[in-house]
Amino acid sequence: MSMRNRSIEAPVRHSRSLALAVLAASVLLAAAGPLQAQTAAPSDVKTAVQAEADGSTTLNQSIVVNAALPEVWQALTTSDGWRGWAAPFAVVDFRIGGVIETSYQANAQAGAPENIRNQIVAYLPQRLFAIRNVQAPRNAPFDVPTFQSLHTVVLLDAVGERSTRVAFVQPGYRSGEPYDTVLKHFRWGNGWTLEQLKKRFDVGPVDWAKLAAEAQKASAKK
Repeated sequence: MSMRNRSIEAPVRHSRSLALAVLAASVLLAAAGPLQAQTAAPSDVKTAVQAEADGSTTLNQSIVVNAALPEVWQALTTSDGWRGWAAPFAVVDFRIGGVIETSYQANAQAGAPENIRNQIVAYLPQRLFAIRNVQAPRNAPFDVPTFQSLHTVVLLDAVGERSTRVAFVQPGYRSGEPYDTVLKHFRWGNGWTLEQLKKRFDVGPVDWAKLAAEAQKASAKK
């Protein structure tokens, strides 16, 4: 997105709202899907919710991206890579203790309190990295401290010369609230994020300025 005024912020945010997270984390929260929690992952995403021996639950979601592994790794671990599909503002300091910081406002500033910040806690080059959220927007529709007690592992596996399987794995969920709401949100949000990553290589990088202009035009018609 290009720099936006308040009249176009809402429709643009709706079209590319909370993801990752992430990344993120995640992500991933870096892109955790729209603010409204959903229940079903997009159809191209394989989802497994697995009960573990210690009584916890692991959310495991994956998708096959039509790109070589090094290209997908670049899209997930660099500032330019994130800006190509996840958010118009992204600053990535890819190292242990570094942070993936994103915002859906193109004029955001690093360190702003409404940015999404996911800390890198482990990685193996072109194989995996793990992140933990350390800052989420104040209006997040789930219990942020509960989410921040979890972490997300991003796994990459080459399944062909131009095909890469990407998985987001979140272990450590417990039964009952507030975990149930967090799991519901990220089951949809992480699936949505994986779809956006796949779309980046199917149709090309996001033109945020064009997206903002379309949102402004749609808003003007109301």
